[in-house]
Amino acid sequence: MTKKGTVGGPRARRITEADVKRRRQYKSRAERDRLWQRRVLFATIGLVALSVLVLIAALFYEQVIRPSEAISTVNGEEIKTRDFQNRVRLIRWLTAEQIRELYFLTGGNVDTIQQYAGQQINDLRRPQIIGSQVLDEMEEEMILKQAAKELGVTVDEAAVDEQVNRYMAQRLGLTVPSDETPTPTLTPTITPTPLVSPTPSSTPVPTETPTPVPTATLVNTATPGPSPTPTVPPTETPIPSPTPTLEPSVVVATLQSEAGDFYKKAQDAVDVSRSAVRELFYYDALRTALLEELTKDLPQEELQVNARHILISFNPDLPPGQAPPPTDEQKAAALARAEAVMQALQDGEPFADLAKAMSNDSSATHGGELGWASPDKYVAAFKDAVLNAAIGEIVGPIETEYGYHIIQVHGREVRPLTPGELSTRRQQKYQTWLDERKAAAQIKRRSDWLERVPEDPSYNRLLGDILPIG
Repeated sequence: MTKKGTVGGPRARRITEADVKRRRQYKSRAERDRLWQRRVLFATIGLVALSVLVLIAALFYEQVIRPSEAISTVNGEEIKTRDFQNRVRLIRWLTAEQIRELYFLTGGNVDTIQQYAGQQINDLRRPQIIGSQVLDEMEEEMILKQAAKELGVTVDEAAVDEQVNRYMAQRLGLTVPSDETPTPTLTPTITPTPLVSPTPSSTPVPTETPTPVPTATLVNTATPGPSPTPTVPPTETPIPSPTPTLEPSVVVATLQSEAGDFYKKAQDAVDVSRSAVRELFYYDALRTALLEELTKDLPQEELQVNARHILISFNPDLPPGQAPPPTDEQKAAALARAEAVMQALQDGEPFADLAKAMSNDSSATHGGELGWASPDKYVAAFKDAVLNAAIGEIVGPIETEYGYHIIQVHGREVRPLTPGELSTRRQQKYQTWLDERKAAAQIKRRSDWLERVPEDPSYNRLLGDILPIG
């Protein structure tokens, strides 16, 4: 029997499917590390991609969606966030430019600047103050625009150019040619925060009525007699050169050039377009057009009275209108004094003398004279008295919130309004109309509107070089 050979060692074992499965399950450590590295890489790429998408979405919202959202609606019409923010930036720059101009005009006098522009400087440091003012203004503009549409009032580019020219003329100290750009009734201002804000005045009362003061006659105080005159050799009298007058066309061209520079400065300073700047002048022109429309039938004359009075205040120690409500004792004492004055008048005492001696009104120094004025200027009881008293009759005591009045009417007649009075009446009618429109308007602001007020350009960028925050 032949013996099997053993050369070559044991025979190789066959690999089964079970072996393949085990190898797949039990990979080497290097293979497992490579697998996890790939997983981490894929996860990182995914997170970065997600972050980029979130960032792009946020930028898209901030740059596209948010600016297009309404920050306020007026009777259903929207004011876009973008337009509001552009206006705030423009007003911040304009306000700073006014302060900067004042700085150079005063030679950098900080006390004078604080006196005239202190409030505006503070506002620039608190962006929400200017933001609130601007949004108020834009809501009012929307009301004006809607009203103009109802009334059929329109403003063309020529009217806007007129407002632009007037503003540029003020900047340059020029006069707008009247034959090319007539002066409107309303004086335009392109900023809602002028450096010196006018103080609104309430309805005048007798204690505030100015009375013309007689003009003193100039008297020659030089010593009479001839004065020795030194002899001088005759000289040729120089003829002054006439002041050059610019042709209207030259003035207009100058104003247009200044306007172009102004638009460019606004663009460079706050990235605001020319159309956004002209929008300010558009609404100035619209206000003028609406005022003209609303007051075109305003009477040019009115009933006026010429009267004088003696006021016996409830509390003579305080200015009329500033005293607290009188006590019964004060009213009784004032009435007694007024009746004593009335008796003195009936006994023949001169009205003017008693007014100077007894009246607690500022008109006392002029004998109580109030001059010609509309009865509507006075409080109700005083108005009734001057309308119903017989001419020359002395009536009283008439009780008002200021005290007791003794009144004499010199005359009543229909008189033409002075230009100043007519302008005041027009402004009053326009303002009353506007107040009514604003009260009736449906205005809805976003709850987060304050968060959308831009803080740029910053105070330091605007004025930090001349008025640093100290």
